[in-house]
Amino acid sequence: MKKQILVIDDDQLILYGLAKTLKEQDYDVQTANNATEAIEKISFSPFDLCLLDVHLPDMNGLKLMRKIKDRCPHTKIIIMTASCLDSSELSENNNKAIANGACHFIPKPFNISDVTDVVNQVLSGEQKLEAGFRLTSSGFEKRSRKNPRIPHKENIQIQTSVIDQGNFIRWTLVAKGVDISDGGIGLLSQYPLKESQVVSFDEKMGKKTGVVVWSKMIDDDTCRLGIRFA
Repeated sequence: MKKQILVIDDDQLILYGLAKTLKEQDYDVQTANNATEAIEKISFSPFDLCLLDVHLPDMNGLKLMRKIKDRCPHTKIIIMTASCLDSSELSENNNKAIANGACHFIPKPFNISDVTDVVNQVLSGEQKLEAGFRLTSSGFEKRSRKNPRIPHKENIQIQTSVIDQGNFIRWTLVAKGVDISDGGIGLLSQYPLKESQVVSFDEKMGKKTGVVVWSKMIDDDTCRLGIRFA
């Protein structure tokens, strides 16, 4: 029997991408874009795993996690969030809920292939989880990154190619740096690049090339990009 997964996130792109990828891994996947919809689906069907975003429009994800565990104590939960959670930022009740409920934490932005690796390990019972953060008795403890990120608050020129009305056009864009490592860079851009889009950088960045692995609009005029260097 296929493993049942529920993905809970208010970002439709994340829901679509994770559902598509996990279905290709032969999982039975359902999605919910808010806590109300998630509770309804959990009431009618047991799930082996929930991928749960912390920031939902109608309920804090940590509160929803407790409700899920009350109804389905055997359901495993992986928390996803762009927030930096640690024990100093969590209340005593939330710390207890996390210690008793969540089996893993994945920070955004993430590479979908990394998420599927974690899902496969969690559902197979393996404990060698390397991506993102791990759970400890006192809350979430950040693992050391293979490529540590440092702040990078500079404007950076990036180039990419687009097809406009059948014509191949090379665009030069200016993005603001967020952080950088040997493996990639986080940027803020007014233009929403697409996942898997190839970009190149100017001389300031050593003329590197990269691939967009994560792209999300954070307001009407700003897109948050995660780019992995090629």
